[in-house]
Amino acid sequence: MVEWKQVTQGLSYGGYVAWEAAVDSTLGQTGRDYVPVFAALRSGAGVASLADALAATLALPDLRLSQHERDMLTTEQSLAGSGWPHEVRLVVFWPRADLGTLPDFWEVLHIGPPLALPDSQIPSPGRNLCTMRGDLNPAVPVAAVIDDGIGFLNARFRRTQAQSRMLGVWLQAPERVNHGPTREDVLCGQVLTETDINGHIATGGDEAEVYARVNRALLPVADGALTNRHAAHGTHVLDLAAGANPWRTDPMTEVPILAVQLPPASVRETAGRRMETYLVQGLRWIMAEALRLANGTDVPPVVVNLSLGSLAGPGDRSAFLANWFDHEVARHERLGRGAKLRLVIAYGNARLSRMAARAELRRSQPIQLTWRLQPDDHTSSHLELRVGTGMTRGLRLRLEPPHGSDLPALDISWPEARTGWQLPGPLAAVTASDEIGGQSLLHLTLGPTVGQNALPACPPGGWLLTLHTTEAEPVRVTVRVQRDDTPEGYRTLGRQSWLDHPEGWDWDAELRGYLAPRPMTDAPGCPITREGTCVAYAGTESPAVAFVAAGRPKIGAPDCLVPAVYSSEGVLTLARPGESEGPTLMARGDDGVMLSGRRASGVVSGSVVRMAGTSMAAPRAVRALLGYFQCTAPADQTDRGERLALTGVADWGTPDRRAGHGALVD
Repeated sequence: MVEWKQVTQGLSYGGYVAWEAAVDSTLGQTGRDYVPVFAALRSGAGVASLADALAATLALPDLRLSQHERDMLTTEQSLAGSGWPHEVRLVVFWPRADLGTLPDFWEVLHIGPPLALPDSQIPSPGRNLCTMRGDLNPAVPVAAVIDDGIGFLNARFRRTQAQSRMLGVWLQAPERVNHGPTREDVLCGQVLTETDINGHIATGGDEAEVYARVNRALLPVADGALTNRHAAHGTHVLDLAAGANPWRTDPMTEVPILAVQLPPASVRETAGRRMETYLVQGLRWIMAEALRLANGTDVPPVVVNLSLGSLAGPGDRSAFLANWFDHEVARHERLGRGAKLRLVIAYGNARLSRMAARAELRRSQPIQLTWRLQPDDHTSSHLELRVGTGMTRGLRLRLEPPHGSDLPALDISWPEARTGWQLPGPLAAVTASDEIGGQSLLHLTLGPTVGQNALPACPPGGWLLTLHTTEAEPVRVTVRVQRDDTPEGYRTLGRQSWLDHPEGWDWDAELRGYLAPRPMTDAPGCPITREGTCVAYAGTESPAVAFVAAGRPKIGAPDCLVPAVYSSEGVLTLARPGESEGPTLMARGDDGVMLSGRRASGVVSGSVVRMAGTSMAAPRAVRALLGYFQCTAPADQTDRGERLALTGVADWGTPDRRAGHGALVD
């Protein structure tokens, strides 16, 4: 009979990293020898200044750095002069086996999933991007999108019949190295420039054939590239954000486009573990391209659409992406000498998913939840349990496998950081760590419920999670199950796990069923909640980042929007500082009660598909911002003007937890 074993090795960078290493070791997977490391430079750790830290970083023998990263660091250095008052961050690739030897002058913020890289790289000298000359019109904004399945040949993204508006598209591919026809700018994948895309258009060949040829050269066959299909999320989103008819007079045809196509594997794994690391790299590439193509002092506004998200992380302003977005906005403004960067992000669709819980734990009132794993789940399931730092004394956790399983239960006191327990296989793991935002985290992982070669199957069913305290002081607890389903368009591998509670559910008038979590005020209540089901990085504090909820026309009043039933909620009950109180605004995500979704382009020119969700609401806000920047002289652009263009109201107060500051003026 297998037994839980206490572990301490390999836990320095969190439960995700340790679990990935354990699974890869069991399966004997090789070739994915590097991991992306997201770090901030710091002085005082053997170096006298940030300038010395940067010089020491660039001199590291095992360092792998994309060319645009090197160029941006050179630009930062040239602008710093004699002083360097701002924070400097970098994204590098580091040997996975040498994570224990990371430099002391790096503050590691995040470790990404493993990937393959070329055996060697000849670095080019860094270029000061602000001294380069381009031909971008500073009065015309740039539309950008980071998504999957970008139909870069689609006529909706052309200026004329033969000329694309795409200034460049980075087709990311983590399992193949760069071998494309363009400059050696990125380590993984291929960059197609405007010239490359116009060349494909000029041949007059079948668009689908071009996509198939590009995908064959770039991606493993099993990845299932979405541009090989009729519909693709990224193409649909980009059309809603910046699509235009090149045969008609349309101001949007003057708006240039930058796009990043995420690797299919990173989108298919909806927990976000892979996606967020490629998302950050793509955002930094877009910023570098904007500086390259402008003259450094007259950089046009860049509006980026991000219709992807996850629940992983603390769910407040300390979350990795929330903190990083704030940094990128400030950095772009600094490097572009006042340049505007706007991020428009889908608020999330997880309101009804039963994936979040929060409660106040008391000695007389333990928290008990059933974590339900579905059968035929080919992916690991993750749950994050958090309490405030210093509140772990007296806490005990009990994790019981489903009835009928011969696996033992785990009954432990809350372990110290960088300590964990594991069922060999690996079948399951519990890992403790402390986070930057002042939270103590227990990361629970259950393996796939389908055996995979040497990896045994984890029992499906209800895993009972009980948390209780021996202390008199109450403790606020939050629980988040990570997304585990497979998005539409990919081979179904993951099946979503979810939370249940023995006290059941109340009547939901909107859904016409007993589906609403019973409030904790109605003792005995249910800790499962719909609050805080937004994307985990919705707590970002920058006013340059907007989160968009989805609405639908109200019955009997089609010009009035009401929140869509799936659109996520902000936090009002037991909120922690930095958690999102609600979205920034609401935009149409559905055309009606019985007509879900919005119509927009499929992958190839002339095709039309319908998709629903906050993913389709966010690009409508992008289009509104692009229109505002087009119609308003740079000297007259203000934050109040942007707010007025979005909601018709310039003064915003506390957002509604579902509708934000109002509906988009659409």
